[in-house]
Amino acid sequence: MTLTIGTWVYSGNFYTAQPFGYDEAETRKGRTARKLQLSALLSAAEWASLLTAYNTWRDTRINDPDSLTSNAVGTTVAVTAAANGVTWTAVPCWFLSAPSGEQVGAYIQTTVEVVDAAQALQVLQAEQSSSAAKYYFGTWTIGATTLNLLRPPETYQDMPQMSLTAGGTTYINGPLTATRVRTIEGVTDAAGWAAIQTWVETTVQAVPAAGAWFPIGAPSATAEAQIVGGARADVYTVSITLGQAK
Repeated sequence: MTLTIGTWVYSGNFYTAQPFGYDEAETRKGRTARKLQLSALLSAAEWASLLTAYNTWRDTRINDPDSLTSNAVGTTVAVTAAANGVTWTAVPCWFLSAPSGEQVGAYIQTTVEVVDAAQALQVLQAEQSSSAAKYYFGTWTIGATTLNLLRPPETYQDMPQMSLTAGGTTYINGPLTATRVRTIEGVTDAAGWAAIQTWVETTVQAVPAAGAWFPIGAPSATAEAQIVGGARADVYTVSITLGQAK
């Protein structure tokens, strides 16, 4: 079998498993992506060359934009292979697993997986759509950012207070009204978080009109960046409290 992964070329016959298959998410929904898995005995030079090809991809891929946001596969390696009647020709791929090796005499028993990047991104997008429909509590727009809500936001503050007289009769302190509040916790990307900060800085410079939502607490965010199945996903979880002016 002749196989190329990026700049790495393998032309040996010591592969120990049928190389073509599928990376499965939810197969019954069609959420699979074709993959190639090489399990073979490599020389030390072949092993080192494979690691170079992987590191070249990895060092660029980790700085790519979030593929789910950009709708682009980003950095890929071209994979060409033919075996058992199946042929791939310069298929843009992500590494699905980093090369792993075990010394076997003078050779290295090596396993590495790559996945068709376009199909893998399609699966990730389908899973994201299902997740959004299932788990988010709607959306809320702040300035130019629409957040997918992680919990219901509605609450109140400035409530009238209930007390008791010496004779045990209820009386109310304060105005008989309440301020509507939104305690927002939702997810966005880096651009969405930056837009929220810009909105807050602009909004606090003017007295709000009646009915307008005004930030009554500084926004905060946590961020998580991962490469999952070859795709980088940047998720910002934003928290901010808004009060409705009267």
